[in-house]
Amino acid sequence: MYYFISENVFGLNSGTEHSQARRTRMFNDQGKSAYYVSRNYNRFLYRDLETEGLEHRFSLNMYDYFQGTLNVKRRKQNIRLMDEVPLDEYQVESINPNYSIIKHAGRPVGRLNVLPGTVGLTMSVESRDIRGNIVARENWDWRGFKSSCDYFHPDGTVASRTYYNFAGEPVIEETWMRIGKRVAPSMRKLINYEGHDYRFNSENELFKFFLDELFKKDKDAIVISDRHTLDNVVADIQNVKAKWGYLHGVHTNNAKSPVNGQVLEVYKTLLEQRPADFTGVLVATEEQRDDIRLHFPMANVRVAPDTAISGTHRHKKGDRPKIIFVGRLGADKRPDHALVVMSNVVKQVPNAVLELHGYAPTKQAREELDKRVDQLGLKDNVVFGDYRSQKDLATVYRDADVILQTSNVESFGMNLVEAMSYGVPVVTYNIKYGTKVLVQDGVNGYVVPDKGIQAMADRVVKLLTDEKDWSQKSKAALKKASEFTFDKMIGDWQKALK
Repeated sequence: MYYFISENVFGLNSGTEHSQARRTRMFNDQGKSAYYVSRNYNRFLYRDLETEGLEHRFSLNMYDYFQGTLNVKRRKQNIRLMDEVPLDEYQVESINPNYSIIKHAGRPVGRLNVLPGTVGLTMSVESRDIRGNIVARENWDWRGFKSSCDYFHPDGTVASRTYYNFAGEPVIEETWMRIGKRVAPSMRKLINYEGHDYRFNSENELFKFFLDELFKKDKDAIVISDRHTLDNVVADIQNVKAKWGYLHGVHTNNAKSPVNGQVLEVYKTLLEQRPADFTGVLVATEEQRDDIRLHFPMANVRVAPDTAISGTHRHKKGDRPKIIFVGRLGADKRPDHALVVMSNVVKQVPNAVLELHGYAPTKQAREELDKRVDQLGLKDNVVFGDYRSQKDLATVYRDADVILQTSNVESFGMNLVEAMSYGVPVVTYNIKYGTKVLVQDGVNGYVVPDKGIQAMADRVVKLLTDEKDWSQKSKAALKKASEFTFDKMIGDWQKALK
């Protein structure tokens, strides 16, 4: 059995979670039992799994495991039909679509909060004292049951949290304390687990216990650490067949010449401090493997693809020429370069549009991009699309004409493989590492020198105006993407893990 270890499935996932979810799908699709294993408490986990296109039966979350709710199906719980708030004793007064007030004998005693994106479904139930201060808050799972309850100090900070099983019985208790400038859990108690109580000082201690419980039943477990904040936990695991760490990013702080940089802090456990506690390291390209071996000659580094696709798809021409940028709108991805490229493109293709799909790391970062659009006079040519799930991105790729990659470094390039699977040619800077593997200049797209903004714009214009050139590159993009289908990539993974 294969276990891919991470913190969570988020509402806004990074490439790490996308890659892990895709790999979990691929392994199971190809008859290799695998689980997406996560640590964090997430009441919306099953919703987020759906957006990633991953069936819940391939998920093992620590809290779900101890709460006994791994296989609970969704039941929509309306805020006006709750056993906890009997309407013969309480009155429920709707204030707005987001919440209602609970009254008893005419006095407000609580509040019912509505699950975002729904009409009247329960997110949480608050109890309040006579002064309106919150006393307790019952937190409801997206699947429609009470999952936990927070209890508050008079100043409004959390004092403790209790987690429940599906029958409403407590299974985990957390004590919260002020640690520095924030209030956070300081102790966790696992209640009556197989007849015993256990205490843990940190969430990672509990996570280690959880993993040990999983692997008691599977001595042939093969474990891959995808989120490297958990490498110390994985390093401590015993009695498994193999333990690997997968690097989803460049391993040093020097994007131009990684071999001359310092190992990033998040990878030090795996590469410097505890390499002997892992079977080895997995990376997406041979070039990164060779660079790591220059730093660490004794390291067991193997190559396994960072993404795979279920198949290729038919492209559909849109109403106007469309260029896309897909990824986090952070400084390392250089979305501002894409905007300047676009300002040059529209001089020759005035009706072209650039769609950017991803989330900005901060509000300020997004505001800076909006300001840049105004400065370049691109209001009619640039659209900032919402963050899209992997499933929803299909509609973005289907009628795109070109995908831009302006990053300063990419360990692979999942977005490029996905776009090419719809026949979308790539225009990219010549950067490490995945570009050399995925894009052949003049074949399935164009590769221009790093920071070569005018050269990039020229190649985009050629693809948008030369139908023959675009058609040739589109066919080659499909052919390249077909190398990364589930049935082909599983062989590479089996070889790497052999």
